[in-house]
Amino acid sequence: MISVKQLEERKTKVAEDIKQIEEAIETLDAQRVQLQANLYALQGASQQVDYFLSMNTKEDTKEEEEDE
Repeated sequence: MISVKQLEERKTKVAEDIKQIEEAIETLDAQRVQLQANLYALQGASQQVDYFLSMNTKEDTKEEEEDE
């Protein structure tokens, strides 16, 4: 038969496991927020490069038209 002491020990272990899982979830949530911010920054950088490339293409076309 299971004793009260064994049940109390098990309850303590389960409570510790719950706390560890909650802390892991909090850590992962913080990492997710940081990763999302990094993604937005990289997407913005990509858009900026696309913009500069389009500006460069327009300038090249303009220079070619002036040379003709």
